[in-house]
Amino acid sequence: MKIREYTKYKQKKEGNNLVFPTENIDIEDGSQNIHEEYAKKIIKHRLSIAVVSVIVVIAAFIGAGAWYVYDINTEYTGYEVVNSMERADADTAKYVPYNGGILKYSNDGAAFIGADLKEKWNQTYQMQIPLYAICESAVALADKNGTNIFILNESGLQAEVNTLLPIKKLDVSAQGVTAASLEDSGKSWIKLYSPATPDKEIAETKILMEESGYPVDLCLSNDGIKFGISHLNVEDGESRSTLAFHNLGSVGENEIDNFVGSTSYTGSVFPVFEYINSDTSVAFGNDRIEVFTGKQIPELAFDIVLEEEIVRVFHDEEKIGVIVKNTQDSGKYRMDIYDLKGKKIVSKTFDKEYSNAQISGDTILLYNESQCGIYNLKGICKYEENFTKPILAMTITGTNRYMLVSEDNIEIIKLVR
Repeated sequence: MKIREYTKYKQKKEGNNLVFPTENIDIEDGSQNIHEEYAKKIIKHRLSIAVVSVIVVIAAFIGAGAWYVYDINTEYTGYEVVNSMERADADTAKYVPYNGGILKYSNDGAAFIGADLKEKWNQTYQMQIPLYAICESAVALADKNGTNIFILNESGLQAEVNTLLPIKKLDVSAQGVTAASLEDSGKSWIKLYSPATPDKEIAETKILMEESGYPVDLCLSNDGIKFGISHLNVEDGESRSTLAFHNLGSVGENEIDNFVGSTSYTGSVFPVFEYINSDTSVAFGNDRIEVFTGKQIPELAFDIVLEEEIVRVFHDEEKIGVIVKNTQDSGKYRMDIYDLKGKKIVSKTFDKEYSNAQISGDTILLYNESQCGIYNLKGICKYEENFTKPILAMTITGTNRYMLVSEDNIEIIKLVR
């Protein structure tokens, strides 16, 4: 009898009696030996299956590891165009990465173009100086010094807000809650609006500039619960910056203006203050980067003191990047990437002057009007290109896939070895 038949015999029952196939087996003669013999065969059979399974798993890990090592060290030699569309917009239109595709905006409207190069929505307006803010799939658009805010997501317009006072800055949460810095007659307010109730603000903070200083930037957490303000005050020729934090939840509801804490710096200016996720905010200064974390009340997690001139800053939800004018070794510029524990995970020098930087997952994209450099988190340059026509925008759309915007076309390209 085969092992499979014996196993079925052991598993099959009729009432309290075992039903066992009797072909080629003498039950009365040596049945105990038969049981022992087949039990040994089953153990041996199962062990062989286990050994084979382990070998297969190890081989899979070795194969995956070999592919990973091969992939991270592989350099690409060119690209192929996998999709293309002609541009039919004004030369003044600008493009920024948005929701896996690109957001096109100009003085008379905005549109969302997906990675398939199909237009998902188109919003018309009239603005002199368009401002925008993006968080995940939410977008807020407003005219600087105007009074209207358009709140959109991947489906299109969700709400239109009239602030009554001139808009200076704005930010948006993933749910579309929008914070706006408003100013009039030397007074300033931070007001927050929800797309669910666009006719009234859900919170506001009045800023006395003679006390707090001028609001240079504001940031709103991805969950829309916390917001921060970068203030600048100049006294006797010396600058003093304050990073203030507010909480709209239960922690801050009993506090004046929902204020929950602040940190001040002498000699530093923080023109860029951003929440990069729901719990982490980053203040990019002229001589330092301050990183705060906290689900309710932000606390300083770490800071990066910079002795070299900052050229560009960028980030995703898990990493912070900075490009400085390099003074340490060869290379005109140096790019440093940090994780949210303050560990430097990439440091790379180069000579090209890139005007744009983007990071997504393990891909770092640097580009200007005529060149691009693509790096991974090992600091390996995967691809470089000198374009034959001016590039207005470039963004990561997938693994080794990018969207290119030129004067005439929008293309989806794929890197090739």
